[in-house]
Amino acid sequence: MKKTVSVLLIIFLAVTSALFCGLWLRERDNRDDARRLAQSGALEAYESFSDFAASGEESDYWRGAAAFRSFEQAYQMLVEGTNREDNVIFCNEVYGALLLSPEKSREHMAEICQVMELLAKDVEDTAGYARMAELRNALEA
Repeated sequence: MKKTVSVLLIIFLAVTSALFCGLWLRERDNRDDARRLAQSGALEAYESFSDFAASGEESDYWRGAAAFRSFEQAYQMLVEGTNREDNVIFCNEVYGALLLSPEKSREHMAEICQVMELLAKDVEDTAGYARMAELRNALEA
């Protein structure tokens, strides 16, 4: 009887461990996908806003705003459930300014490019989000 219980317990623990390992690997892959998507969006936003700063083409500005939104959504998935969720608020407020106050946003294009350049290099750079908070404050002033 003890031997049967031990065998069943070992089988149960092995199955549970395998299930946990599979779920952990899946979550890690999802996190890596979100990171790559956020990184790609940040790079596209940086390039588009830089093109806008150089050429003044309206389409570059709106392409940058769209890429910023992609970056923002992917970053939100990346940091969900972590202590970095406050960064999403800064991003959302900057995105709102890009859409609702394009004239004011254009006045701060150099700052926008600097922030997006930092995040294009490393989407999890804490200095980039500190700069994002400063940018948000400048856009709200």
